[in-house]
Amino acid sequence: MKFNKKIAAYLLAAACTASAFGVAAISPASQKTVEINTVSAASDFTISASSADVKAGETFKIDINLENVPASGVAGLDFAIKYDSKVMEVTKVTEGSASTNDSVQVEGLSSNLYTNIAAGEVSVLWATGQLKTTDTWIKSDGVLLTLECKAVADGSTSVEITKASRAGATSVDAAVENLAVINPSVVAGKVTVGAGSSAGDNMYGDVDLNGTIDLTDLTLIALHLLGDTNLQGQALENADVIVDGKLGLDDLATMKQYIVKDPDVVLGLKK
Repeated sequence: MKFNKKIAAYLLAAACTASAFGVAAISPASQKTVEINTVSAASDFTISASSADVKAGETFKIDINLENVPASGVAGLDFAIKYDSKVMEVTKVTEGSASTNDSVQVEGLSSNLYTNIAAGEVSVLWATGQLKTTDTWIKSDGVLLTLECKAVADGSTSVEITKASRAGATSVDAAVENLAVINPSVVAGKVTVGAGSSAGDNMYGDVDLNGTIDLTDLTLIALHLLGDTNLQGQALENADVIVDGKLGLDDLATMKQYIVKDPDVVLGLKK
């Protein structure tokens, strides 16, 4: 969803989600000024980006996750996601469970999440307009949003959580208890685009090591799980298509989706 400037401006003032968060906010229900304390706090609260290892031309997804969300909740978020537009592009942003949970919606608005996609950067604002109660604040870990992406060319890029480029942005900000502004920890993801996996000689999905991925590879994974064959070495590593160090039904299901050309499936993403 792109910024609706009028709504976003209201939410920024009401819920202290702008980069500077102002010096005070007005609660629309009470019309009382709420003083805001800006602090720079080391916190376990973390915003992180997932990683991907893909081929040029493929589509893939990057999740932006919230971890160790304060028990008292989060009223607002202001940050940007930056990446090398020569390596990847973001085509769409979809909301995750942390944003779309019914308890964090503001009545009359379809979403509390506002994003803007530009070359090399996605600006992100999340704001609840409710200040009299924390019931509508984010209180659970989860996926805030998902970037739907396309690999442009071979190379690699960090997917960084950082301050937005717009005027007035100061840092990665979160409004928390008593509307104090803290700076969450951030963890960057990495996107590698190339002819094959970046992990050694892996070509994820190529279980029979013939340079292609087809039904034979899917069958070998199934036979291994049934105990009718015993994959070893490079074949076993290539069969672990979700890269979690073990071969299971989730790898089999992912391979099947890939072979039937599900556009959302990418082999070799680290779990």
